[in-house]
Amino acid sequence: TVDETKLERFGAALFRNSAAAADKAPLSVPVGPDYVLGPGDELVIDYWGTSSQHITRSVDREGRVSIPEAGSVVVAGRTLGEVQQTIQKMLSHQLRGVSVDVTLGKLRTVRVYVVGDVKNPAAYDISSLSTALSALIAAGGPTETGSYRTVKHFRGKALVEEVDLYDLMLKGVSSGEVHIESGDSILVPPIGPQVTVAGKVRRPAIYELRKEQTLDQILDLAGGVPVSGELSRITVERTQAHE
Repeated sequence: TVDETKLERFGAALFRNSAAAADKAPLSVPVGPDYVLGPGDELVIDYWGTSSQHITRSVDREGRVSIPEAGSVVVAGRTLGEVQQTIQKMLSHQLRGVSVDVTLGKLRTVRVYVVGDVKNPAAYDISSLSTALSALIAAGGPTETGSYRTVKHFRGKALVEEVDLYDLMLKGVSSGEVHIESGDSILVPPIGPQVTVAGKVRRPAIYELRKEQTLDQILDLAGGVPVSGELSRITVERTQAHE
């Protein structure tokens, strides 16, 4: 039997297990042709044939990269796929008989402010591919009094999205897919109402409620009842939400 006094909040393990991995996560990761370039991104340009060269160029503050033999070109705000085609045409026109390959080196970093009920509220410099979940992991996750269900992603005063981390934990689908831009903030509000679900359920734990109101909905959060389970051996206890 599960000791009800030792149950923890559902989802706490996600941040506990992700903390070490986040420190080792590289900024250089594969990206698709739809990635939008910005100042600080690094392009790697190789061409070979009648002449050859390996060039590494960072996008400057004006959004440009300077390419030997071809001049400068504005790339910020354009996708990697578009820029690859543009640079290939420029170099092929200037240098007859060359093959050109353009790839992305290091990704730029963006600054995000993680505030509210998080373990380490601060400004974080993270990869431009990061989402609200990435920022939360960098900040150590919500505190014991922080919500997992209504994480708010702001851009200025505008609410970009509201993230329910249970979507990821229970369904494997992240509702926080919007990439972070510099100056964004992630706010973790106080936790909502909670219930403790113990006994013959698949995932005994303390669950935070959002829209769940019925016993069936609460049991669904806990993974339901195994075939061998008996409803009489399940306890659902309402926990007072933190003020």
